[in-house]
Amino acid sequence: MTDFRALCAELHAAFNTYAVDMKHHDLLERARAALTEPKPPSLKEQALVALYAVATGANDMREQHQDFETIRRALEALPD
Repeated sequence: MTDFRALCAELHAAFNTYAVDMKHHDLLERARAALTEPKPPSLKEQALVALYAVATGANDMREQHQDFETIRRALEALPD
């Protein structure tokens, strides 16, 4: 699977060494800013948090439904 963050960092490093016009400079700045954002939690991490919330009864009924959906998606992603 492609690591798009690594690819974005590689492209930024490669093209940041060239003199570019303002349109491309703005694109490089957006890429640099995006690379500083934290990675979103993986589906596995989300499912573990949801499972803990369900097991401890930490959430109300609406949130429990979302937790069950997250757990279901994580289980469906597992190989048979």
